[in-house]
Amino acid sequence: MNFKKSTDIISVNGGTTIHKILLDRYQNEEGFVIAGGSPREAFVKGAVTMYKGLSLIPELMIDTHFIQRGRFGRVSEAVAKFPSLLGIGLAEDTGIIIKNGNDCTVIGSGMAIVFDGSELSHNNEKLLEEGTPMTMTHMIVHVLSNGDQYDIQNRTVSVLPIEADFI
Repeated sequence: MNFKKSTDIISVNGGTTIHKILLDRYQNEEGFVIAGGSPREAFVKGAVTMYKGLSLIPELMIDTHFIQRGRFGRVSEAVAKFPSLLGIGLAEDTGIIIKNGNDCTVIGSGMAIVFDGSELSHNNEKLLEEGTPMTMTHMIVHVLSNGDQYDIQNRTVSVLPIEADFI
């Protein structure tokens, strides 16, 4: 991956005692929680600055305060840049519990939006100059809520059953 080099979370914290503790606890402790909190909402190339994360689950790019701050374009561009990765936008008061580095369960009162670029049939991100509107077709987007589950490896969704009247 080509991430911009700057004052990013890994260049500041990578290899430090706190990073080692986070990795160890994430990998070895049941119930360990990691949480976090200038949107650029336009669907234009260059609106998103990407940095290498903590490498806890390298297949994911997670953005918090997703709904309130209108970050749909931000996560979409991130997935356009790295279509093999999943983008997850978390609304306020919402999180995901990830077990075994794969099995996600949504918790909280809001939504988790999953962006899957594995089936993009048109993605002009690499061709454009910065500031140019982007085109992406066939991006898979799942809107999930409390109790819904997502399998990272198989990219499948399992939702709570609904009444037949609502279908």
